[in-house]
Amino acid sequence: MIARDLNISLERYARSYHVHGEQVDTRALIPEIVRAFLDADREFQSWSRTAGDPPRRAVIPASCNGSAKTQP
Repeated sequence: MIARDLNISLERYARSYHVHGEQVDTRALIPEIVRAFLDADREFQSWSRTAGDPPRRAVIPASCNGSAKTQP
C-alpha cells in the first residue's frame, strides 16, 4: 500500500504521460520508475559492481505522509 499523496501523484503522472497518444496505466509505470531510481543511485551501483556488503544508510522515520528518507 502506498501513501495517498503518492498515489495521487502517480495517477496524475500517468495521466500526463502519453505513449502513442494513449494513457498509460499507473501500474505499468511503477517498475520503470523504480528501475530509473535504482539506476540513478550511484552508491547502490558501486556496491552492485563490487558485490560487497550493502551500503549502510540511516533511515529517517517517516513523516505523517508515510514516506521515509535515507542518509548515507
